[in-house]
Amino acid sequence: MPTSLLEIANKAQSEKRYRFRNLYRELNEELLLDSWRLLRKDAALGVDRVSAAEYEANLAENVHQLVERLKRKRYRAKLVRRHYIPKGNGGVRPLGIPATEDKRLQLAVKRLLEAIYEQDFLPCSYGYRPLVGARTAVDELRVKLQFGGYHQIVEADIKGFFDHLSHEWLMRMLAERIDDEPFLRLIKKWLKAGVLDTDGQVLKPESGTPQGGIVSPVLANVYLHYALDLWFERVFSEVVEARRFCIVMPTTLSAALDE
Repeated sequence: MPTSLLEIANKAQSEKRYRFRNLYRELNEELLLDSWRLLRKDAALGVDRVSAAEYEANLAENVHQLVERLKRKRYRAKLVRRHYIPKGNGGVRPLGIPATEDKRLQLAVKRLLEAIYEQDFLPCSYGYRPLVGARTAVDELRVKLQFGGYHQIVEADIKGFFDHLSHEWLMRMLAERIDDEPFLRLIKKWLKAGVLDTDGQVLKPESGTPQGGIVSPVLANVYLHYALDLWFERVFSEVVEARRFCIVMPTTLSAALDE
């Protein structure tokens, strides 16, 4: 992890009410180049149809040009390409595939957000987080049910969560920890970016964050941290040991059990 991310993580851990003011400046060539190595090079192409190999052929210059556009506030998010995948119940799940350049920038923003919010997320949250996941939740749940004295499981499905997430509330939640308008505007650009549907129609989203976008999972976790996890802990803390309950992102627990 770059030193800048470690410093942000340490600050977030030591000062729980601190609001970060210089995150936009961290989107420099060093972080973007370091983030490139973590990007999946075989992922589906966005609307620009530029592959990772093509982008990487002139990587240093592409990164430099992107940073210059960020500095001049001239960066524009490209349309998100819509792709549908079948679901087990016979329906389809809409995925949003960003362009290659947007993927790389989203990955850098994702790492900055994780440096902050991994210090805040509750230990009972397992979905879309580093080093943990649905299988970790299942293992924990198995142990708690066998040895922890629990006798009930509550299963809740947040239907269409990624599609219906409130932009207004998400931005208010992010502002609890981030006091950096250019950085927040950058995230809002991705939320408001048009979606190119399979029929050629351009959709303008009023809510939601594209399922398939690199930054979407951490944004979803921030939303659920405030809307669900903290609420659950504070409301039920006098009745049950809420910290020891497993709260996961929609469908992840069921998917792990199915496997």
